[in-house]
Amino acid sequence: MFLFKLAFLNITRNVRRSLITVMAVGVGLAALIFLWGFNDGTIEQMRENVIRLFTGHVQIHARGFEKSLSPELFLAQREKVLIDVAANPAVSRITERVKCEALVGTSENSRGVLLVGVDPERERQITDLEDHIEAGRYLEPDGNREILVGDRLAKKIGLDLDDKVVVMTQAMDGTLAGYAYRVKGIFHTGSQQIDEVSVYITLASAQELLGLGEDVHEIVIQLSDRKGIEPFLEWAKISLGSEKYEVLKWNELIPEVDQWTQWAEAVIGTILIAVMVVIGVSIMNTVLMSIYERTRELGVMMAIGTSPSQIVQLILLETLILEGLGIILGLVGGYLVTIYFGEVGISFHGVEEAFSRSYMSTVVFTKVEWPHVVQSVITLILLTSFIGLYPAWKASRMEPVKAIYYS
Repeated sequence: MFLFKLAFLNITRNVRRSLITVMAVGVGLAALIFLWGFNDGTIEQMRENVIRLFTGHVQIHARGFEKSLSPELFLAQREKVLIDVAANPAVSRITERVKCEALVGTSENSRGVLLVGVDPERERQITDLEDHIEAGRYLEPDGNREILVGDRLAKKIGLDLDDKVVVMTQAMDGTLAGYAYRVKGIFHTGSQQIDEVSVYITLASAQELLGLGEDVHEIVIQLSDRKGIEPFLEWAKISLGSEKYEVLKWNELIPEVDQWTQWAEAVIGTILIAVMVVIGVSIMNTVLMSIYERTRELGVMMAIGTSPSQIVQLILLETLILEGLGIILGLVGGYLVTIYFGEVGISFHGVEEAFSRSYMSTVVFTKVEWPHVVQSVITLILLTSFIGLYPAWKASRMEPVKAIYYS
């Protein structure tokens, strides 16, 4: 207790310098918490965008379909699979799709696309594509000659509402199949992958185009919670078997999100180290200046019997007090700022084009992930405590006589 009182007294001798150090620690930690919050919010929105716009939580295909998109690789025993999956208590919603590569064209232009046949009613329960219709309307259940196209694709080949477009693809029997469709809706998701490459027609129309009958290529599953994905995959391996089917989770279908996560965390980690070094040097400078100003005092303390280990403890305690006050300030400031922008969001509408190759949202809502906050605090404590060892060691190595007569 005596060392603590003495350490606190020493810190308050130069209030301005101590406040600057506490502010450096606090602002640095608050900035790190905000950066982690921005990163975590961005990644979480990317994950949800992928799940809500395209993949669902889990998809089931015939083995090899996802890589080849071969029309003949339809799901065997589709009805049995649907019944088994629907019986799983973790499953919230299910829909079916037909997917294939196709050529979409007008009399003047054409483009290769991913053609997706969906059940309009069940699809709107899993994905929010309908919410992104910016012109026209969503597909009708009986709209077998209707098509939805992305705004980027529409611009590329010169399409507008109610224009006629021809879709050509390879049918299941290997022949060339094609129908004319009317553009009933133009959507904008902000993702180049969807807005420029994907088009949507009804499930019945896609089955007719490919000659599939009642068969489908994939079953899309929405679970009640994303945490239930891994248990569901384990269940699917046992219940469905792995010889006929491939059961893929959302990040296996769109691996770019995980790659972005790794890159972003590496960048934040680099910034964290840089900020920690700056904070550590600031604390070391404060403590060193305090030691130089108290050289005579420390010499007297050692002359009357204070041991070098007690001097080290005193200096480290001063460091930890400054650090602790800064951490409290940083936690409060960083938490409040992150929570605030988690409510109002940070708009990037002016740079939407830069986000178009990813699934990032143009409004980012920050999110506090406590493991990252704890990681930042622990790293800060370890690094600054280590840096504080040098001035403590330097003080403990003083010769009492020389220190007393230091000027």
